[in-house]
Amino acid sequence: MSNKIGEGKTIILGMPDWFLYIEIKERLESLGFEVIGIPFTSQFTYKNLGSRIKNFLRKNLFNDKTYKNRLKYEVTGREITNTINSISSPLDYALLIRADYYPKEIIQLIKQKAKVLLGYQWDGIERFPAILESTSLFDRFYVFNPHDLNHYEHLLPLTNFFIESNSSSNHTSIDVYYVGSFIRKRMDQLISLGNFFRNQEISSHIHVVTGNQKKLELYKDSSITVTSQYVNYQENLENLHKAKVLVDLLDDVHNGLSFRVFEALGNNKKLITNNKEIRFYDFYRPENIYIIENENFDGLLEFIQSPYVELDQDLVHKYSFDNWIKYVLQISPYQQISLPKIS
Repeated sequence: MSNKIGEGKTIILGMPDWFLYIEIKERLESLGFEVIGIPFTSQFTYKNLGSRIKNFLRKNLFNDKTYKNRLKYEVTGREITNTINSISSPLDYALLIRADYYPKEIIQLIKQKAKVLLGYQWDGIERFPAILESTSLFDRFYVFNPHDLNHYEHLLPLTNFFIESNSSSNHTSIDVYYVGSFIRKRMDQLISLGNFFRNQEISSHIHVVTGNQKKLELYKDSSITVTSQYVNYQENLENLHKAKVLVDLLDDVHNGLSFRVFEALGNNKKLITNNKEIRFYDFYRPENIYIIENENFDGLLEFIQSPYVELDQDLVHKYSFDNWIKYVLQISPYQQISLPKIS
C-alpha cells in the first residue's frame, strides 16, 4: 500500500525556519505533498533605538509580546506576503505552526488561499496569548499543553512528534545525553545531574549553548559543557543515537511535552525528566522514564543501568510525524492523538 498520502495535494507550510522546517518540508514532500513554504526567520535587527525602546516598554509595561513580531514581519515578511499573493486558486491545506508570528490580516489572506486552515501552537498559550485573537480564523487549532484545553474549549489536543530516522545504528557510546540553550533556571539542576554522573562514573554529554562570554567563563570548570558551539539538528540526531538515555528539563511556562520526549520514544531511548505530568501519558513506563523528584536522584543509577523496555510499535507509531500529519489533516487511517485531562 502506498504511503503517498499527499499525492495530488498541495499544502502551505508556515513555521520558524530555524527548527525542523527543512525536515518537516522534506517529509511532507516524501509523502507526496507539494509544499509551498512561507517560513519566518529569527534574523532581525531593530531599525533604530526608538523601536527597541518601544518594544521594551510595550512588553514590560503593557505585557504586549506581539509588537516585536509585528516589527519583524514588516522587515522580513515581504517575501511571505508575495508568495501568498501569487497563489491564484485555493490549495488543499495550510498549516501554520507558531501562527502568532503572522499578523492577523496575513492569516486571513492565507485562509483565502486554502480550503482548510490548520494551526498548531508548540508553545504555551500563556506565553504567547496574542494568538487567541486569531484562533477563530482556523478550521482547527491544536495545542500541546493540556492546561490550555481547560481554559479554551475551542482548542484541540495534540502533542509534538518524532520524525523517523534512517539511522540503523544501535551502538551506544555514551550513557546520558542532553543539549539545549542556556536557561538560567535549568542550570542548577543540570549541574546537579552532571555532578551525579561524574561521581557515579556515568559517561555523559551535557551540552549547553550560549554566546555570552561571561557565562562561558562562569561555568568553564563545571561538570557540564557550556559552549558557544551550536549543535544543529543532524548533529543532535547523531549524538542521540550514540546515547542510552536522554535528558529533558521542563520549561516553567508550560507543561506540554517537548520534542526531546518524542525523540526518546521514537528511538527507543530512556528518558530523565523533571516533568511530573509525563506519567499521565499512555506511553509512560517507569522502566523507561525517570522522573526527577528530588536532588538525591534516588534510583537513578539503577535506572540508567537497566535495559529499555520495548513498547508496542502501534503505540510508538502514534507519535510519529506520519501519523501526526494524518491526524491533523484528517487523512484516514490515523490514530487519534489526545492529551491527558489534568486539572
